[in-house]
Amino acid sequence: MPTWEGIEDASTMLPRIWLTRLKDTEVWKPLRKIDCKALNESRGLEDVLIEGGRATAHPTEGTITWNFVNRPPMKLIPATWFTQTPNPKSKNKEFILEPLPEVDSLQIELLYQNAVRASSSLGEGLDSILQEEVILESDPTFKVCVVRNGGLIAMRKKPKKSVLFGLGEVQITLQRGYGQYTIEGEDDENALGDLTHVMFVIHGIGEAMWCKEEVSTMSMRDEMDQLRMTVNKRKIMAWREECKKCERQKQPFPPLPNRVEFIPIIWFDKVRSPTHSLMSSLSSVTLRTVPALRSIANDVIFDVLMYLTPEFCEAILQCVTSEINELYDKFQTVHPSFKAQGKFSIVGHSLGSVIAWDVLSIYKDITEKNAPKGSADDPIRIDAPASPPRVPSLETLDKTENDHDHNALPGFKGADDGKHGTWGPTLPKKMTETIPFEPDLTIFLGSPIGLFLTLRGAHSVFDEMRAIAEAERASLIPCDNEEADMVAWSPGGQSAPPPVFDLSPIICSPFSLPTKACYNVFHPSDPVAYRIEPLLLPEGVSNNDIPPPMFLSPDGKSLRLHVKARQVGDQIFKQFGSLSNLFESTAQNAAAAAAHADAEAARKMANMETEKKDGSAQSSPLRPNFEGCIRDRQVAFRLGGRTSRVDFQIQPGVIDNEYLSAVTAHSGYFSNDDIIDFIIFETRSGAEDSTE
Repeated sequence: MPTWEGIEDASTMLPRIWLTRLKDTEVWKPLRKIDCKALNESRGLEDVLIEGGRATAHPTEGTITWNFVNRPPMKLIPATWFTQTPNPKSKNKEFILEPLPEVDSLQIELLYQNAVRASSSLGEGLDSILQEEVILESDPTFKVCVVRNGGLIAMRKKPKKSVLFGLGEVQITLQRGYGQYTIEGEDDENALGDLTHVMFVIHGIGEAMWCKEEVSTMSMRDEMDQLRMTVNKRKIMAWREECKKCERQKQPFPPLPNRVEFIPIIWFDKVRSPTHSLMSSLSSVTLRTVPALRSIANDVIFDVLMYLTPEFCEAILQCVTSEINELYDKFQTVHPSFKAQGKFSIVGHSLGSVIAWDVLSIYKDITEKNAPKGSADDPIRIDAPASPPRVPSLETLDKTENDHDHNALPGFKGADDGKHGTWGPTLPKKMTETIPFEPDLTIFLGSPIGLFLTLRGAHSVFDEMRAIAEAERASLIPCDNEEADMVAWSPGGQSAPPPVFDLSPIICSPFSLPTKACYNVFHPSDPVAYRIEPLLLPEGVSNNDIPPPMFLSPDGKSLRLHVKARQVGDQIFKQFGSLSNLFESTAQNAAAAAAHADAEAARKMANMETEKKDGSAQSSPLRPNFEGCIRDRQVAFRLGGRTSRVDFQIQPGVIDNEYLSAVTAHSGYFSNDDIIDFIIFETRSGAEDSTE
């Protein structure tokens, strides 16, 4: 019996393989197998959700549209027969498969079935079949016929008119079926359980550059695709290892790990529209020399300068808020059962973390309507224009001066005196739109939030909140007479033990954001990252007393051995350093006390002289001294939510040069193993929690 060439699928009912591509110059690639089956079941007559709900296939229109990212539509076609074209870039002599239109595939399939029946044991032979041919409707200059070469039979595509008895004409072998193939990440995602967590990821600076085709750095969209596949793969690998362990111990298998979706929030293309007058002006003033370096300034650094401008800050916040609201509604439309058990979280990278902070500040400001406007609890500073009013540069900005004045916060009009600040953004007017949920997790990666808060004067605001909290607590402590009355009027007429009150000073500011957990994660060598915790401590705390950041680990305990050894070494060095300084400090204390007494006396004399001249004392109040107040005390920040800390640093490697690491530290967060494991641990489902 003859052997067929190019028959990858010999089944009687040949299934259609659905292929897609973006440009005509690209190679057609097959969809996931589960998506091909879903399209075949619909018979290509209705829209089908594919890619786990991230895209929708429109078979009647021949396109694929994306549900949660702004990507151009892709072309979609079904195919059963393909042409084999040698791939010049392949070393394994692989072929590029070009699908044939369905109208031609049906005729080719009939010819193939006739040839199979004719070459069978009960057939009449191939002699008559070899004379038949099919003229391609898609390209009438070519035909398809059955060709026999010794013991091989193949379907070949050749020119309709032969030249010189077919000498030198090109014949292309046809392939039936696409053959075996795998799509990266499909098996892992299909093996996961229910979708229970969504993370909105806000990009930072430079996304306008990373999205360019000529730049090799991955864009935020591509990074989220890679992060999703990595998370799914690790979840399945860990689950299979746990299943093997349970099988050895003859225990029931653990539940399937949950699925987590990562949705990028892209804002750069909204505020960087090429038609906007600002971008046109920027292009006109940019010198044409060293274009690569100037591109870095215009596409990367310019994002920060834009966000420091109140008008563009408002435009970016409005864009991000609207994008989250739209995707929030669209996601629950695609996944209607998600709302009952699902959670939403926010991740911000670089400048995106500052945007996430400000979005939550606006959420806090809107939801806490009882807070008095203009107080330290109000995060929004209104940039009230002086006369003449500022000319708006964006269509989203308010056009009237009265609206600016109406939204001005009187408590912040004197913010330049250094006594008032804000922990939220400075905007031309109040924002009324906010996100529709309180995040379960808020993660800042490589964040300059500490720098922005310092520029906004937030440290004094946080310190004032701490002082108010301490004063409120002190008002609840009874005086001596009240305490005696409490003892005398105790139930049963017997003396009750006096209540115990915490008299230690409040160290950490009670400030918090509307999120159940907040993590400021950074690489120690990231030149863009800053800490947040020192701003939540009193202004008088010295740098030596500020607690170091925690090391990031999934369960808070699994530190690497070399990191533990480094911690022990730092503690020993600190103890020996304090002992060595003990004798020096003892000798210096007497001189310091004498110097302090002399300074105090000089200050009093100066005050007396001022009293004599001005008729009243003008001495400024002394700043409280918080030196040593944190030693041997556990700090707990309300900002952290269900965790007591906010600042977390990535564990360094065994051999780690901080200057070499600084080159890639800021751009490598989404591929960092510690962060990936941390996200997996923090987003696990309740069923997975119960098995631990």
